[in-house]
Amino acid sequence: MGRHSHKFTVADDEAVLALMEKLVGGKGPHQARRETLLRALDDASRHYRDSDQRVRRAFFHGLLTGYAVALKLC
Repeated sequence: MGRHSHKFTVADDEAVLALMEKLVGGKGPHQARRETLLRALDDASRHYRDSDQRVRRAFFHGLLTGYAVALKLC
């Protein structure tokens, strides 16, 4: 993954894409938990993409970030 072109902000499409790219490829020792989190990540990602309201997009961006932390701990 290349460097991003600007400072990330909440509800920033490029920030969400960078986050998704970092998370989807890894494997962890607790694969069942990781699979559950990846399903939740996919669901939140779809809601982010489908929303046209900035507040909702900000919420799902935050949710994705929380899932990112959980996945890194797996």
